[in-house]
Amino acid sequence: MFLGDGEVAVKRNATNDDPNVPASAFVGLVGAIVLFVIIVALQGLFYSMERTEFERKATDGPFEDLARLDADQLETLNSYGWVDQQQGTVHVPISRAMGLVVAESQTE
Repeated sequence: MFLGDGEVAVKRNATNDDPNVPASAFVGLVGAIVLFVIIVALQGLFYSMERTEFERKATDGPFEDLARLDADQLETLNSYGWVDQQQGTVHVPISRAMGLVVAESQTE
């Protein structure tokens, strides 16, 4: 079939040019379901890892170490002892040290 000026009308095949609506809908639905499953799985994984990390950090081990360190420091602050025996440096209880500083400041 000629249209004029040497152009030929091409007969279009309607079955190849039209979109396949049921197949597109099926692919869209399957994609949405897969996306939903992935999001739920990732959220579950996140909460599981968050709970595991919290349990790891919330153990009693560090608190016992800090309590022991605090007790050692309080013992040092409230007792007599050597800092450097060769140089003759000692530590005295904090209350005694404050009294010595007050007495020294009053004599100056």
